[in-house]
Amino acid sequence: MAEILDGEKLIWQGRPTWKWSVSFMLKWGLVGLLPLIIGILLDRITNVPIAWFFAATVIFIAGVVVLAWIKRLDSHYTVTSRRVIVRRGIANRNERSASIDRIQNVNTKQGFYGRILNFGDIEFDTAGSDIGDSDLALRGINDPHDMRDMLDRELLQREQRTSGGL
Repeated sequence: MAEILDGEKLIWQGRPTWKWSVSFMLKWGLVGLLPLIIGILLDRITNVPIAWFFAATVIFIAGVVVLAWIKRLDSHYTVTSRRVIVRRGIANRNERSASIDRIQNVNTKQGFYGRILNFGDIEFDTAGSDIGDSDLALRGINDPHDMRDMLDRELLQREQRTSGGL
């Protein structure tokens, strides 16, 4: 959890939604069925024991479930009235933050599963960053359009306060 500085107001804090984990497991779980399918096909043609292919499938799918859980716990996001903070890592920590004042654009992205399950990514373009550089992003956020609108409102309020309310 990121430290909130004096004068900052917490707007939102969280991790990728569990729905992101489900979509990750669905995608890679289907890939994990390939060894079993190959084993069934080879069993019909030759006398290769299917047990090895079944074991490979179970191990692969178990690995996918563990990886999805780790990837979800590995990310923590904090949005305050002054900063956006993205913290990733369990053993090694990587933290990126940007001042709200430096944010120029807030973009959302949703893939196929994200559209169905209503989650997606929020990417921030900051002053001085290369276009397309989306290292500062909240990945797997529940209802990203509502979150983007909330951030836009905060940016607008901050702009109005600094310009004297005009």
